[in-house]
Amino acid sequence: MRILDAVRYSLERLEKAGVDDPLTDAEMLVFNAARAERLSAYIDNPEIGGGLFSKIKRLTARRGSGEPLQYIIGHVEFCGLTISVGKGVLIPRPETELLVEEALKTAKREALNVKRNDSGAKDGPSSDDAGLIDFSPFTPHPSLSVLDLCTGSGCIALALAKKLPGAKVFGTDISAKALRYARKNAAAHNICNVTFKKGDLFGPLNKGARFDLIVSNPPYIVTSDIDGLQREIRQWEPKNALDGGADGLDFMRAILSGAPARLKEGGIVILELGYGQADEVSEMARQHGFGNVLVIDDFAGVGRILKAEKAPGFSN
Repeated sequence: MRILDAVRYSLERLEKAGVDDPLTDAEMLVFNAARAERLSAYIDNPEIGGGLFSKIKRLTARRGSGEPLQYIIGHVEFCGLTISVGKGVLIPRPETELLVEEALKTAKREALNVKRNDSGAKDGPSSDDAGLIDFSPFTPHPSLSVLDLCTGSGCIALALAKKLPGAKVFGTDISAKALRYARKNAAAHNICNVTFKKGDLFGPLNKGARFDLIVSNPPYIVTSDIDGLQREIRQWEPKNALDGGADGLDFMRAILSGAPARLKEGGIVILELGYGQADEVSEMARQHGFGNVLVIDDFAGVGRILKAEKAPGFSN
């Protein structure tokens, strides 16, 4: 048997199982199992052994039963990092990359402002600006502190730590299984400026710890909506990483009420939002003393990311 025969086998069975994108999934299953590059496989169409084909049949059956592709192959690409995932940890989504992008823009922009103000320069960014992201975005101190709540696989914390090597990044999560993946991912990418702690939101942090930036992709699905999600999500991904309570906003309330006491002056909070939540969460942020509230749309025009600044002198 040749590798493209295996792709056709997998494709036919995934089509019958009603998988949304059967060709992409069939290719991913076969080429990952065979450790083959897609282009080379289509050009050379190499032979595969019976043992490998048996493995491909097992993987195809798992996908046909609804198990997420990412759990089967064991990883997902996120912000240029290969993130290991498995049952018990939320699978990173492309829309969450928008949160990381906004956090990096915020850090870099404010770092440039601080450095430029310190030097008295008035011109635009210089050729040296690329290295300035190591500076704190909100103070002239050389170390930016970042907190990622509900860190899960650690994808957000690790993407920020990788791009901001001078930063001190912390991630918290209640799931011991998720944190095992987060630490595994940190080790795999040799990212050393990140620390993961087990506990609920701000609970595991040292008393008095303050941060320049708090980010989170918290659970935000309305409890009653979970049964209507795709089977890959409702049957396989951890419910505690999805369920945001009766209105989907339980974690938003907890984060926005607790964040002012954990942010430095002028600190920023950036949250991923669910569909239709932008207005209510924006008002919630203002009620908890945040200003400069901004909502960033995703590529579908949905208000997906909320960004807000701690008002001067405010704490709770």
